[in-house]
Amino acid sequence: MKINLLTILFATMLLLVLSSNSAYSQRGVAKEYASPLDPSAKATPIYIGPAFGYNHLGHSMTIPTFTNDPTGECKEFKNASGPGFFGGFTVEYLFGEVESSSSSLIFRALFNTYGGTNKVREETYPILHPDDFPIDQDCESIMDISYNAATFEVMYKINPIPAMGLGIIVGPAFDFILTRNRTHDFDLVEPKNGKFSEKTKNDFPDAEFLNFDRTIRFYDGEIEEALGFRLGLKVGVQYEILLGSKLYIAPSLAYNFGITSVSSL
Repeated sequence: MKINLLTILFATMLLLVLSSNSAYSQRGVAKEYASPLDPSAKATPIYIGPAFGYNHLGHSMTIPTFTNDPTGECKEFKNASGPGFFGGFTVEYLFGEVESSSSSLIFRALFNTYGGTNKVREETYPILHPDDFPIDQDCESIMDISYNAATFEVMYKINPIPAMGLGIIVGPAFDFILTRNRTHDFDLVEPKNGKFSEKTKNDFPDAEFLNFDRTIRFYDGEIEEALGFRLGLKVGVQYEILLGSKLYIAPSLAYNFGITSVSSL
């Protein structure tokens, strides 16, 4: 397995964690009893609920635009970035008394979608003008990647200011990749009324021509030599907003620094 020490960056935004406490106790507020059946019982320090939100991420990667280029001079796709979404469940275990706890462990099981796009400007390439005479045209290669992953996170959370909902979270994130696909399109840029010539179609008989012959799709399939596991270190902040005695939401903003590369190419 090839390890890339350049970090994979993605920011997990707008995370809402809706949690419920099985005991009758509210964070930061002491109650007369934790259970009407057992007044001496302590509040259960476990919160369980759904987690969902939005990802914006960068992929650490170096993939040649044409892997079968005999000259070895083709350009490379590097560090694609794009949006994604996640959803799943979270379990938080508080250390110490519930009403005064300032630290906890958070466990999350999530389904993540990781998208990404990278564009590489290519050299001029002959195309066919609508009046049937050849001209040169600027082109670009575009790669779109799509990842789906089952993720398990273990976060340590600390509330640095007593009686405030502000929390700092840090911990590892383990991604088990379910699908890992990419496309490689070769697009015309200018002029808008150009298209690839019949000679180009003959040069690339296995390629798919799209967008009225303005786009050549050279690849549509699984990322070559893609790794099936991703390890990241997640760091962020969240703010807990109490909703009565049993519920709270925790909007958060976090960065996930990856260690493994998308592909071993």
